[in-house]
Amino acid sequence: MPTVQVYQQTSDVIQMVWSHKVNDQDVRNSFKLVNQLLEAANHPIFVAVDISADPNFPIAATLTGALFGPYRNPNLREWLIIGSNSAARFIERTLSGATGRVIVRWFESRAEVDVYVEQAIALKSHSA
Repeated sequence: MPTVQVYQQTSDVIQMVWSHKVNDQDVRNSFKLVNQLLEAANHPIFVAVDISADPNFPIAATLTGALFGPYRNPNLREWLIIGSNSAARFIERTLSGATGRVIVRWFESRAEVDVYVEQAIALKSHSA
């Protein structure tokens, strides 16, 4: 089983779940898959990233995988991060600085993400 799992949760959310111990190749593959799912979408969607297992981020693979893939994809609505650690905060600051896109929100639980997505989708459908 990959140490970073990616799947399309709904038409509005892609889910990434990071294990505690991850390897570089799984990280690269996961960002490629996220980017492919974004490319296939017909509207901007969220990527919910569960790092509650406190992953050992391979910094170079994570930065390059995100930067040269999904982070610049116009169909990426926002990164919704569940959990936090200093490496994740560093990665977020680096990506935001490199792209000028401030598109990360931090959450403590999956339930908080679900409520946020539900509210964001409701707001968008009311304004459309």
